[in-house]
Amino acid sequence: MRRATTPTAVGGLVGLLAAVVILGPTLAPGFQLGYDMVFVPDLGFGERTLGVDGAVPRAVPNDLVVAVLSTVLPGWLVQKLLLVTVFVAAGAGAGALLPGRRAAVAGALVACWNPWIAERLAIGHWGYLLGYAALFWVVRTAGRVRRGESAGGSLGVVMALAGLSGSTGAVLAVVMATAVLLAGSRWPRAWRAWGWAMLVSVLVAASWWFPFLRSDASSSADSAGVEAFAARGDTPWGMVGSVLTGGGIWNEASWFAERQSLLLSGVALVGVLAAVVIAWSDARVRSRPEYLGAAVAGLLGLVAGVAAGLPGGRELVSFLVLQVSGGGLVRDGQKFAALWMVAVSLAVGLCAARLAATASRRGAGRWIAGGLAAATGLVTVVTLPGLAWGAGGRWGSVDYPVDFTFVAERLERAEPGAVAVLPWTQYRRYGWNDDRVLLDPWPRLLQRDVRVNDALPLRDGVVAGEDPRAADVTRALGAPGGDVLAALRAVGVRHVLIQPDQPGPTLTALQLADADLRVRTESLEWWDLGDEGLAPVPEAEPIDHLGLALGGLGLLLAAGGAARAVVRRPREHS
Repeated sequence: MRRATTPTAVGGLVGLLAAVVILGPTLAPGFQLGYDMVFVPDLGFGERTLGVDGAVPRAVPNDLVVAVLSTVLPGWLVQKLLLVTVFVAAGAGAGALLPGRRAAVAGALVACWNPWIAERLAIGHWGYLLGYAALFWVVRTAGRVRRGESAGGSLGVVMALAGLSGSTGAVLAVVMATAVLLAGSRWPRAWRAWGWAMLVSVLVAASWWFPFLRSDASSSADSAGVEAFAARGDTPWGMVGSVLTGGGIWNEASWFAERQSLLLSGVALVGVLAAVVIAWSDARVRSRPEYLGAAVAGLLGLVAGVAAGLPGGRELVSFLVLQVSGGGLVRDGQKFAALWMVAVSLAVGLCAARLAATASRRGAGRWIAGGLAAATGLVTVVTLPGLAWGAGGRWGSVDYPVDFTFVAERLERAEPGAVAVLPWTQYRRYGWNDDRVLLDPWPRLLQRDVRVNDALPLRDGVVAGEDPRAADVTRALGAPGGDVLAALRAVGVRHVLIQPDQPGPTLTALQLADADLRVRTESLEWWDLGDEGLAPVPEAEPIDHLGLALGGLGLLLAAGGAARAVVRRPREHS
C-alpha cells in the first residue's frame, strides 16, 4: 500500500488522469490524425521507416519503434499507448523528483498540463512529447548517479530510451544529463558517468545522424526556415514572455485562444516567475544536483528558444543551420523550451511543498495544507482550460477509408517503380478526418518508395524541401515540352496516386492519356505510367544500414551496463 502512495505513484496517477482529461475523445478506437501526427493501421519496415531512403530521417527511430509495436498491436492502439505514456511518464518522473505527495501533485500537474505540451500535441509532435517525458527520468537517474546512489548503467538505459523518441529527444536528453552530472561538479565518477551516457546516446542516435550525413539532403537547408520556425508571441507578453510560460510555437494554428487573454496569460507568466524565484532562492534546493542541473538546462533551453528572435540571434541560428552539418536541429528553437518546462514543473512542486509546510506550521489542518499545494499546480489548468477534452473537441479518432487500405494493399504488390502522390503538396484536408490539416499519410501507408512534396507552404512564402527524390518529381512535373509522363519515368516514378478531392497542382486528363488507370474510387485514382524509359529506383546500400547497426549496439551496451549494475549490487551488499 505504501508503494501506491509514494510521490512517484501519485505523480503517475496525476499524469494518467491528465491524459484522460486532455486526450478525451482521442482515446476512442481509431486514429488521432492532425499535422505531423500520422499513424497508420500497420506501419511496415520500409526504407523510409528505417531512415535509409535518402530523405531526411525526421521520424527515425521513433517510427521504427511504432513499426515494431505494430507487429503485435493494432496501429491505433499503439498510438493511444504512446500518447498516454507521455503523461504518465512525465507525471511519475516529476513526482519522483519532488519531496512528498503534495509537491508531486502540483509538479505533475504542471509537467502534464502546460502550453508546451498543448502546442506540440496540437501540431502532432508525439516523438518530441515522449522525449520531454523522458527528461524527468534523465534528471532523476543522473542525480542518483552523481550522488553515488545508482550505477552509471542505469543512466545508459534512460538515455537510450530518450534516444528512441527521435533526434529532438536525444539532443534534449544530452543537454539535461550534462547539466545534472557536471554543473558544479569535480567528481571523477560524474565525468565517467557522463562519458558513458554520451557514448550510449551517440550510438543510439546513429540511426538518424548516420543516414542524414550520407543523404544529399544534409546540404540543402533553406535559410527561410530560420525565420519561419522561430518562436512567436502567442500571448500579449511578446515572444520572450510567451516562451517563458512554455508557449510561442511558430505555427499559429496550434495556439490556444486563452493564450491571447491578457489576464490568463499574465497569471501564467507571474506564476512561472514567482515559482522559479521562490524555489531557487532556497540554498538547499540549489545544492541538490537534480534541481541545479534542471535549472541550468532550463535556462539553456530558454535561451535557445528565444535566440532566433533576439538581436544577433537570427544570424547565429542561420549560420548553424546553413553552415554546420545537422544544424537544422536548432531551427525550431521553441522546442528547447521543453528543458525550461521541466525546471518550471519542479519549481512549482517545490513551492507547493514549501507552502504546505508553512501552512502546517501555522496550525492549518492536513486537508487545508494539501488543498493549498494542489491549488498551486491547478493554476496551470485554470490558465489553459482549452486543452481539456481533446482541445475542446477539436481532436478525435477516425478510421482510414476502405479505399485507402484497399489501394495500399494493391500498390504494395504492384510492379517496381516509385509512387508519386498528387496533388503535389505536403499537407491534406480529408473530409473523413473532419478537414483537419494532416501530413500526407501515403509514405507510411506504403513500404515502397513514395514521393510527396516536402516543401512547406507558409502565408508569406515557401520553405524549400530537402528530399532530393521529391525535388526530382518537382522538376519532372515542370518538364519542358509537356512530356510529363516520360519525365516522371526518367526519375523512377511508375505509379501516380491522385487524390481528386484535394487542392493543388496535379496532372490533367490530357497529360494522363497514355497512362493506364488501374483503380478509381471517389477519393483515389491509381495510374500506371508503364515501364518504357523507367529509371530504376535507387535502393539502400549495405553501408546505409550501418547507422541502424550502431543504434542496435548502443541499445545492447545500455542493456549490458544495466545488467552489470544489477549483478554488482548484491555483491557490494554481501
